[in-house]
Amino acid sequence: MSERNVTLREVAKKAGVSIATVSRVLNESNYVSPEIQKTVRAVVKELGYYQNSAARSLKTNSSMTVGFVTADISNPYMINVAGAVEDLIWDLKYSLVVCSTHSSAERELEYLKLLMGRGIDGLLLNGTGSNADFISDISNRIPVVLLHRSYDNTGFIGDLVDSDNEDGVYALTKHLIRIGHKRIFVVKGQDVSNNKLRLAGFARAMREAGIDAGIHYPYLYGDDFTIETGYRAVEKLLGMEERATAILALNNTLGLGVLQGLAEHNLRAPEDISVAHYNSIDHHEMMLVRPMMHHVDPREVGFTAGKALLARMDNNKLANRAYIVKGKLIPGNAVGMPLSM
Repeated sequence: MSERNVTLREVAKKAGVSIATVSRVLNESNYVSPEIQKTVRAVVKELGYYQNSAARSLKTNSSMTVGFVTADISNPYMINVAGAVEDLIWDLKYSLVVCSTHSSAERELEYLKLLMGRGIDGLLLNGTGSNADFISDISNRIPVVLLHRSYDNTGFIGDLVDSDNEDGVYALTKHLIRIGHKRIFVVKGQDVSNNKLRLAGFARAMREAGIDAGIHYPYLYGDDFTIETGYRAVEKLLGMEERATAILALNNTLGLGVLQGLAEHNLRAPEDISVAHYNSIDHHEMMLVRPMMHHVDPREVGFTAGKALLARMDNNKLANRAYIVKGKLIPGNAVGMPLSM
């Protein structure tokens, strides 16, 4: 991979023609001789000019598109984040290209290569936690804003927009402890930065209550942020000799899986077990069983990320920045005092 995007001006200089002539060739105009067309196309290939091909892109070195790569676009939260970004950039005539990796590092890498080949002007990335070197390289070529998941890579240039992961889960856990819960079953996601911070918030609240929630804590399950993992967590809980009195899921899709599992096993919340989770569910007020939630406004996250990206598109030499969108607790009817304290 080259260190930066080749410009139309460089193609023209190498081919010994004007920028307008290169543009006509790449736009397949009939007003350029076959000999010059052949020369220009040879230089395009030699220099590795990205075949993004839109006439506007070739003339201005801008495709007027922004890439949005997320681990799971089926999550309503990420749909709302993407919608806010789209609303923001639409007025500036940019289009949003959305890709969902399904938490696959391989699919993420292919999408990133595809978007770079299309000459995107900027990238919003809710990553898998992999491909750190490739993402760092991209960030040195185009503006990049990370969504919720950071990378320990000193070569990365860009911004992070995240929520108050640790404090949010800390607040949920403190509430459960306050009303008497000590055996709290945590359903977690994969080993990415926001999952680590949420686990840290849980461990901090438990530690303050005199409970060790470290690596030997028995009520801990999960390896990805999916409905299936939430569902399997309930089955895991049911097989334990000493059941937990509350379930805390570390995102909303895990929470939905937990609710599905409870329903299928005829368990009631909060009568049989209390349920809370990080992030909210759209239209939760219409649900018969409503977990306690830590709500982070996805549109605020989207607008924050979009504004950060637009600023970086104006000047990608800005120092790396981090934006933390604060959330709030939303009470629900699925949390109550444990039957046995």
